[in-house]
Amino acid sequence: MLIVGEKEMAENKVSVREHGKGDTGSMTIEEFSNLINSEIKKQLLLN
Repeated sequence: MLIVGEKEMAENKVSVREHGKGDTGSMTIEEFSNLINSEIKKQLLLN
């Protein structure tokens, strides 16, 4: 889940909450993109 509130907008970041793991923290869009791409690659290798 991505949270984009006033704080995140001011910092040009998103807050990330991962299912089953909770709050992942605040990160830039680029950092989030890298995280998602990494997770997709992991899932593709597992299947």
